[in-house]
Amino acid sequence: MIQVSKEVALKPIHLEDQRELLELARKIYLPVYRHLWTDNGAFYFEKNYSITNLEQELAEKGSVYYFIYYKTNSIGILRIQFDKECMDFPGEAATKLHRIYLDPEVHGLGIGQLLLDWTIEQSKAHQSSLLWLEAMDTQKQSLQFYQKNNFQISGSFKLEVPNIIEKWQGMHTMYLRLL
Repeated sequence: MIQVSKEVALKPIHLEDQRELLELARKIYLPVYRHLWTDNGAFYFEKNYSITNLEQELAEKGSVYYFIYYKTNSIGILRIQFDKECMDFPGEAATKLHRIYLDPEVHGLGIGQLLLDWTIEQSKAHQSSLLWLEAMDTQKQSLQFYQKNNFQISGSFKLEVPNIIEKWQGMHTMYLRLL
């Protein structure tokens, strides 16, 4: 376990944790994002949380993947990709905040801020000059959170995946200068 604070810790995810990861992802993702999908997210979960995909994500150089614990409860997931170039800033040393999902029951407790601050420090330790992520353009609360933390929008695109409802396809690439 990695202690981020007195009450928040990170536990590395391993291949044998796939079923636990899938169950947690369903619990924390669906209350917030179910409305995006014509199939209630079935395609999303098969693509992102299958044993095959988890194996690929864990094997990716520079990638770390964690369960997030608050006190003794597993309340989220965090995936970071160090040395992951952003297409809007070619050639720059960058880190991607790939996945951060928290149980809606802990929203508003400052855990997201704590994890973002920790991710920024880790990115700097990996000599990244840029931290970037992709966020849905309709998730106003998420966009406000990142903008409050000095992230800027560098580009926009449509998420072209099966079973997503067209009006929810809008995405922004957001970045934060670290140096």
